[in-house]
Amino acid sequence: MNDIKIKICGLMREKDVESCIRNGVDIVGFVTEYPVEVPWNMDRKRTKELITFFRETRERYGSSAKCCIVSGGDSDKLSGLIEELEPDYLQMHYKEDCRIIREVTGRKGASKTVVIKTVPNDAAERKRQSGNEEPSAAAAAFAESGAGIILVDARGAENAAGSSAKLDEKLYNEVREAVDIPVMAAGGITAENVKSIINDLSPDMIDVMTGVEESTGVKSEAKIEKLIQQIKVRKG
Repeated sequence: MNDIKIKICGLMREKDVESCIRNGVDIVGFVTEYPVEVPWNMDRKRTKELITFFRETRERYGSSAKCCIVSGGDSDKLSGLIEELEPDYLQMHYKEDCRIIREVTGRKGASKTVVIKTVPNDAAERKRQSGNEEPSAAAAAFAESGAGIILVDARGAENAAGSSAKLDEKLYNEVREAVDIPVMAAGGITAENVKSIINDLSPDMIDVMTGVEESTGVKSEAKIEKLIQQIKVRKG
């Protein structure tokens, strides 16, 4: 079984960034200037502070962790975020279509940032973004346009502030079969259910936000530790 990459998203505090690095999280995520109101949203100034802290802390721990910004909007805005913040990953999690993916990935200096593209849960929105209603065809179109990772998430633009949505495993499997790039799973993942999700889906990557929180925007190191331990047990 290949190693599963773990992303913890919605980080807002230095303390939580350090907890993730200390516990071996692969990717830390910062929601930055998201187009609709969500509790984890930060402006780019605050995100830049946290990314600077992340890089200093990563070096101190000798970690290979990477950082991701989660946002949405037009290509000028997203390219500006890449230029200013220099993240390892940019997660397009709003209503971005194939044209925006191509424009962002085609900009000079963008090659170091991998685009993560969310497959919409709504068929009409999939068609608008990709030209295809079918999840598999939509995912393939996003990959062909330049996305390096595809995300299947119970949370989308229509319920971005929610916390109880559950991952659609059928949708994940359809997408996984359609592309030859990593597919990330997200939605309702916790330490209590992560082993069954891994057993059922064998995902390339998982993305966790509310599943390791004490309260909105406040991560629990105990929950992070437990999540990582469950994954290590499953991998072992």
